[in-house]
Amino acid sequence: MGAYVVLTRLTGVGAKSVKERPEALLQLADEVAALDGKLNDHYALLGELDFCMLVSLPDNAAAHVLAARSPMGAHRTVLPAIDLPLFVRLLGQTTETIGPYRWQISWWARLVRPPLWWYENGRSVRAVLKPFTVRGQEHLRGFKGPALFIANHTSHLDASAMYMALPHRLRNRLFFGGAADRWFLKGRKGLRNQPWWMSLVYGSFPLKRGGGRAALEYAEWLIDRGCSIGIFPEGTRSSSGKMARFRAGPAILAVGKNVPVVPMYFDGLNTIRPKGTREMTAGAATVLIGPPIRFSPGTDVAEATDALFKAVDSLRRQIQQPRAATEPPVPVTR
Repeated sequence: MGAYVVLTRLTGVGAKSVKERPEALLQLADEVAALDGKLNDHYALLGELDFCMLVSLPDNAAAHVLAARSPMGAHRTVLPAIDLPLFVRLLGQTTETIGPYRWQISWWARLVRPPLWWYENGRSVRAVLKPFTVRGQEHLRGFKGPALFIANHTSHLDASAMYMALPHRLRNRLFFGGAADRWFLKGRKGLRNQPWWMSLVYGSFPLKRGGGRAALEYAEWLIDRGCSIGIFPEGTRSSSGKMARFRAGPAILAVGKNVPVVPMYFDGLNTIRPKGTREMTAGAATVLIGPPIRFSPGTDVAEATDALFKAVDSLRRQIQQPRAATEPPVPVTR
């Protein structure tokens, strides 16, 4: 979820409408919520502008929709924002990114990745997932790949949960896209922050935000070499408690490369490590795996994107229902 500032200036007609129906101002929270966003603060201004909203929205597309829905008698401007500490940090660093590293699919990289991943990340994550339960593993019997694995996105633990939920034969050829401007900046300090380290240990590769079709070229290169991709179609971690709209990237890959998509849903990870914190609190986590989805060549990308959203949302509804006594969950052990 990104931060946005919404500035509103009323015309004479708008000012009269607000005076007659001031309660209408309170409906703005519902308008933002309908876009899978959240209204954080709302102020009346004493000056040239009349109102200021501080909102969280899933992406720039939602911001454009909010701006376009200016009520009659009002002019609305929506501006993206970042917090001041982040702005100060960005001023002192380069925006140049590096990667991807094609050696990450070599035999030696795939040989050292599992023990390095367990030492650097797996031990600490496994210690707080108590218990860690995976359901729907029968859908992966005999499944080899390449494939796309998609899931909801609420925590920094999501990629780890996906990795741990899959059989070893699929883990070792699974790679994750990461924001290039966050994880693949040139000149980062510390071994564990180096882009090549992220690629080696976590199987990450850079994705440029707003990079369009070109951002998927390396993912296509991986698929052509028999590798699978882990993707979170919401694009950013949700803090609203419900899934944001899916971006088109996974559907473009699935249709264009004719590979199956395996939907997954994660429950509980957002309470173990909530968005915005590094602290982890032990708790139960569940992963539900759905049956693979295949699209016919030429399938409309918008239709495929909608189908993927519905598949993950269906898993969400299943996982929130009481567990059936005849289908006991399968605890994961290393």
